[in-house]
Amino acid sequence: MHFLAQQSFLLENLNIVERVVPVRSPLQIIKGILVEAKDNTLSFTANNLEIAVKAECRDVEILEEGVVVLPGKLVDIVRQLPSEKLEIKTDEEGLRMEIFSGQTKFFLYGMNADEFPVISAEEEWKNWGKLVFASVDLKNIIKKVIFAASQDESKPLFRGVLIEVDSEENITCMASDTYRLAHNNILTGKKHNVQPLRMLIPSKSLFEIMRILDDSREKVELYYLDHELIIKYRQFIFSGRLLEDKYPNFTDAFPAESSTKIVVNTGLLEKTLGRAALFAQGPNQMISLSIQDKTMQIRSGSEIGRMSEDLSLLKKEGSDLEEILLNCRYFSDPLRVVDEEYVEIEFNGPFGPCIFYCHRKQDDLQEIYRYLVLPIKIDKKEN
Repeated sequence: MHFLAQQSFLLENLNIVERVVPVRSPLQIIKGILVEAKDNTLSFTANNLEIAVKAECRDVEILEEGVVVLPGKLVDIVRQLPSEKLEIKTDEEGLRMEIFSGQTKFFLYGMNADEFPVISAEEEWKNWGKLVFASVDLKNIIKKVIFAASQDESKPLFRGVLIEVDSEENITCMASDTYRLAHNNILTGKKHNVQPLRMLIPSKSLFEIMRILDDSREKVELYYLDHELIIKYRQFIFSGRLLEDKYPNFTDAFPAESSTKIVVNTGLLEKTLGRAALFAQGPNQMISLSIQDKTMQIRSGSEIGRMSEDLSLLKKEGSDLEEILLNCRYFSDPLRVVDEEYVEIEFNGPFGPCIFYCHRKQDDLQEIYRYLVLPIKIDKKEN
């Protein structure tokens, strides 16, 4: 193998691939990066057996084809070199990589690539079921729900994000850790009769994909078959397993009515909660919230101090709310992902669920976003 490439270009692609390389694994081969020069394309692949990422680079000069698995230290080497054209080649046996930059020379010892788990060939997955999104749209859909997915290894079902597409191409995306539920519904206004689909994607896979999505209208292609998923965007290909879909039916989770409904400035509430978080109590980051007339009062306190702040409401319907205890982070998370200046929040007494609601319409497209969070319940006899 022998090729010439700009340091900045190599680093841009290696930085994405490197994140998938496992720090610890009994399999030495997957602790490396597969480097392949073939058909005027240089590719880097990492695979931790849960997620695989491949970067295909065409803006390189390939002088000799070849393939080798190199240690993750390759990324550190490229990162330390100046931003100029690098010369990289293997020895005659193809297992020792030589990296040249000016007066600097590195030698890196690799492994045979035969046992490296590669991504399915494009000829295979191009015939699978397919979804296409604009990058900005997919990014927006995912970011509004992914934070609600569970991080608990004992709840594998809730570590995923559910994506459903109905026969008219309307999209529903949701995630829950059983204490909260984020639900985003996109009504496209299309009347196409397409095959409905439903897939449960590990949130870990989507987090990696989110890192490269931007606000462009470039297309992102999702290919799926049984329990396997391929996502292609620009020069990157992601491969992963879908979770077994036994996701609960959350249709009835959102109450049809509420006892208290308010409209509040999104940014002001987020900043108030940021201040309340400084003294949010215990592992649940507990804060107290009450509503009287058109004023919301938020309080928090711990052994080192307390805070209290009154926030004016744009609108209030229904009864006052004497007090509800909430997890400060859970209550503030949706405020960081919605774009609307004002958010509607519904309460159902001190022990019922709290619902955030946003509605956006643009041309024929409608977005209906809902977020449910359960209050903290304390046995006051014990306090």
